[in-house]
Amino acid sequence: MEDATIIAFILAVISFLGVVFNWTVVIANRQITTSKHSFGILTANQALGDALYSTIFLFYVCPMIYLNTYRKNEILLNHSMYAGYWLLVCYDLFTQSHFLISCNRFCAVFYPVKYSSIFSVTNTYRLASVINITSLSLTFVDFYVGCSLNWYSELFLFNFPSTTFCQIVAFYADFCKYFVFILLVIIIDVATVFRVHQLRNRIQSSTTISDKKAAAQRAREMSFLKQTCVQGGIFTCELITYFILSPMIENAWILFFCTSFAWVSVHSLDGFVTLMFNQDMRKFVKNVIVRRGKYEDTSRTGNPTDRVSKTSNF
Repeated sequence: MEDATIIAFILAVISFLGVVFNWTVVIANRQITTSKHSFGILTANQALGDALYSTIFLFYVCPMIYLNTYRKNEILLNHSMYAGYWLLVCYDLFTQSHFLISCNRFCAVFYPVKYSSIFSVTNTYRLASVINITSLSLTFVDFYVGCSLNWYSELFLFNFPSTTFCQIVAFYADFCKYFVFILLVIIIDVATVFRVHQLRNRIQSSTTISDKKAAAQRAREMSFLKQTCVQGGIFTCELITYFILSPMIENAWILFFCTSFAWVSVHSLDGFVTLMFNQDMRKFVKNVIVRRGKYEDTSRTGNPTDRVSKTSNF
């Protein structure tokens, strides 16, 4: 019971941070006009998957652990396959969005002239719709054939049933698919970074206004690339710990940190990295905090004219 309490608390804290970070990215993206480009649209789509994932974990999985441990209430536990389905949908959406974002940066660096036509706003919305529908459909196939993702209380993790058929489905539809995606993401990101390094060596410093604007644009593009690479690195570490290291681990706590903790953390860190590297979103958050602070100061102090008016009325 003590282990369950600690695990529930850890997952609640991590998923709460994921809710805050990722819903902030989603809301900020809708408010910031400069985010209405292909990279911003794909980032918001990825953040939506992360936000839904963290929300499900915070408001379903964590209460499920508490009720099953202390109240001996198995209602949520008996329906954990539905939570597992939506968690897997969000994870699949998160993975495919990572791949598209890496392709977006690759195209921006290698084909800058054709970039605006390949990743136009219309095409980007179409691509986002395709990966959303694909995530729902492919995950539903697993659920329909009886290989749903269930919560195992003794291990504190979501896993597929231990039948031979479901293990085969999990290996090819889960591990192999995500392994291919992350391999492609690594290759694309490395090629993009190498190309950027080449282009940097060719660019000479200049003091003209046009060159300064171009330098500012390049700095903006570099922050997007850094965001993509850091998120891809975090995603890679999560796949390694979850699929490669966890089968070799017997200690329950190490297994928890390599599976459930890693699975929840990667979504929380995704939103955090976006906020850290995206200048427009950082400005948006600061402006909201400043406006909130000004509003609270005004509400506490009030308007001197209003106080004089209220006094004379009295």
